[in-house]
Amino acid sequence: MRTPIHLRRAGIALAGAALLLAGAAGANAAGGPQPGTNAHRPALAAGTLANPAMAPGSDLQFVSVEPCRILDTRKAGGALHGTRTFDASLDSYASQGGKASTCNIPEVALAVELNLGAISQANSTSDVKGWALGNAQPLASMVNYNPSGPVANMVTMPVDPLGRFNLQTPGTAHVFADVAGYYVAPMYATIDGTDGVNAVVHANVQSGLVSAVRTATGEYELTFNRNVTACVALATDYLFGPVHEISTDSDFSQDSTVFVNVKDSSTGAPDDTIFHIALTC
Repeated sequence: MRTPIHLRRAGIALAGAALLLAGAAGANAAGGPQPGTNAHRPALAAGTLANPAMAPGSDLQFVSVEPCRILDTRKAGGALHGTRTFDASLDSYASQGGKASTCNIPEVALAVELNLGAISQANSTSDVKGWALGNAQPLASMVNYNPSGPVANMVTMPVDPLGRFNLQTPGTAHVFADVAGYYVAPMYATIDGTDGVNAVVHANVQSGLVSAVRTATGEYELTFNRNVTACVALATDYLFGPVHEISTDSDFSQDSTVFVNVKDSSTGAPDDTIFHIALTC
């Protein structure tokens, strides 16, 4: 049995406060009603959009993992000379000389944080470049090495949609890499259920959303592109006017789905609205 987490509408209060200050400034300049009275509030029709079209929290999110070796050419593949492709999201990295099991890097990762090292071979003095498979080779290097001994840098390595990246050196070196975390797009969406039938993405504001379904009045199932059972979901009203209480829950039997319930705060009855949801994991 799921226990909903009830989340109050902090977003409406903040938006209302901003409008309150704007209205107060205009009223004071004209010698009108003073702050602290209802008369200075600007008039807004019910249904006016309260939030901007651009959702907050759109920056990439970093997820740390226990340091884990994903490649070591001393154990597999031999010294690097030229370009070779590696994979950051395998179930086992043994074929790359790394850990013989997963490092918990999902394929939805857009980049990985690596401690990337090089050990010169055949007295080479050179550098190692890295980039996502399918992208153009960059001009800048990630690691510069010479015969004096091993050298390593902490770098952010872009990967392709399957977690793959290239390493290249014009010299000869053994390379190794330990992953410390990965970057993913945030998960959020603005959902409109006001037609009484469907749940649709409002104003194309979404990231990581796979599907949205309205199952009944005020009830929604939102499926994202990765496991959400360890995430905290915050849902807020998107409209001025009727205030809603919105609760969210996840289910271990559907580990990528967030269940949303919307009720009219004044009556407690299920209701449809436009709401924004953002997940923190």
